[in-house]
Amino acid sequence: MLGAYLTYIQLCIFRSSVRNVSASAATIVLVCVLFALTSILRFLLSPTEMTDPVSYFGHVVVIFCVFNVLMYTALVYRKNQNRYRKVLSAFVGTRTLIDLAMIIVVLVTPPDEYLRQVISSTVAIWRMCIVGFILKEALDVRLPTGILISVVIWFISMVVASMTIGPPITPEDAVPISE
Repeated sequence: MLGAYLTYIQLCIFRSSVRNVSASAATIVLVCVLFALTSILRFLLSPTEMTDPVSYFGHVVVIFCVFNVLMYTALVYRKNQNRYRKVLSAFVGTRTLIDLAMIIVVLVTPPDEYLRQVISSTVAIWRMCIVGFILKEALDVRLPTGILISVVIWFISMVVASMTIGPPITPEDAVPISE
């Protein structure tokens, strides 16, 4: 498992290939469990994102499922569906590492909302580039095309999550308004 995470770390800095990722069922299950744990930790440690756990985790599940369906559809379109397990492993493994990085950022940065928004935006852009890099290799396209596909898939996933679960409930929305 350590070897798999070393590959994920190298993917996060664009130094590895999707071909090097482990696609075994055990690795995928373990990575998905770690993804669930980091999602729980992000919810518990980041009170500014959402206050309703059902809404938060509903968004996470819907975005994850829609993203994977669209990613698989793109692979089928390019006749590369045999790469799906490696792509799934790379996507979830790198996402887990990014979530861990965000947890560390939340724990060590001062409670300055502007600074956290800048860091979160930077990490979101970095995450889109990583997914674009993964899709570049999986779909045999150029990096800008891979990044564009990752942004489109992410956007569609967010829209579907908002339509099915509803908009995210932020702390400002949870405050009751007196009449």
